Amino acid sequence: MLSDQTLPWIIAAALLVVVIAVVVVLLVLRRRLTQARRAADEQARQARAEQDARDAHHDTRMARTTAEHTREKEALATELGTENKRLADQKQAALDEAEQTRAMLSTGLKYEATSRELIAAACRAAGADVVLLTNVVFVPAASSASGRFVAQVDHVLVGETGAMVVENKGWRGIVFDGRRPSSVFPAFGGLFDESTMSPPFALQVVDDSPTVLTVRSHLGTKSPASQVRRQANRLSDRVHESIDARLWFDTCVLYSHPKATVFAVDQDRSEGGAATQIVSTPTQLEAVVRELISRPTKKLSQARVEDVTALLASYGADVLRFGAFAEEARAASAASVASAASAPAPTPEQAPAMTSDPVSGTASDTAPAADTYTASAEASDRTQA
Repeated sequence: MLSDQTLPWIIAAALLVVVIAVVVVLLVLRRRLTQARRAADEQARQARAEQDARDAHHDTRMARTTAEHTREKEALATELGTENKRLADQKQAALDEAEQTRAMLSTGLKYEATSRELIAAACRAAGADVVLLTNVVFVPAASSASGRFVAQVDHVLVGETGAMVVENKGWRGIVFDGRRPSSVFPAFGGLFDESTMSPPFALQVVDDSPTVLTVRSHLGTKSPASQVRRQANRLSDRVHESIDARLWFDTCVLYSHPKATVFAVDQDRSEGGAATQIVSTPTQLEAVVRELISRPTKKLSQARVEDVTALLASYGADVLRFGAFAEEARAASAASVASAASAPAPTPEQAPAMTSDPVSGTASDTAPAADTYTASAEASDRTQA
């Protein structure tokens, strides 16, 4: 048996063992808790690092997307601005073209009235089967969108044997076309510098006052012969583009002023190719028309002549028909009248106030004259505008 003195030591030793065990357990638990805290901190650090990386990647992608969007927006804005400018330029070009056309249509017939009557008289005298179109205003086929301009042709004669562009010059005074003044009046040799007068050329001497003579020189491409050839080529290209028909136009310069004294060559061949006729009297003009209609080969069918006529009339040209083409127009008018007469009578609400002759453009039930006049509705609209 244990003595009373030994028992306290045994109890003390047991308590010491228990305390030591508790301390060990606490130390182990503390160590594990520290390790767990460190692991949690490491996981949190890694999670923060991954989140920061994801945020950085997202920010980079957002910045790239924003930059691309900004570039696309700027590109679209630039493209839109360019397109708006192009449309504005086209609109302005169309307005300028319309204004030029209105100006030419409103003044053209007034300036070409004399020459129109001279050509009409020549066609009647020659018994020509032709169509005369006056003041043809069109946009040349070769005009670019940024450089469009309006061309104007004074007169066009179209028939089965050919077509001709006539350039009218209402110049008064003394006119030299292709002939040097000294060859007509030797005394004029010292008054003009004839060294620059290489065909084609034209010279106009006008008495602007009793004591002053004005000399106007038209050299090279500014000469009437060169002008009419250039306009004929433009019109040929326009016809070809519009109705797919390659039509060659002969050319003629007509000096129509009643107070003009003209000294000119009969033909100008200075630029090669076909000759340009130069005329200033009714007899010369009639001879040119007779030569045109007397050619042995027919270059155009009546249907093709009508196609060309319809095209040029759509450009606002004034139309005069002669011979067979006037008769054809009368026949079409008669057929139209007959068709209208055979139709059921309209009710009072449908009945028109007046019936216009489709050929002559006048309110009449009688046959038109030998040469008939038709005016394009487009020409009327443009003139009134």
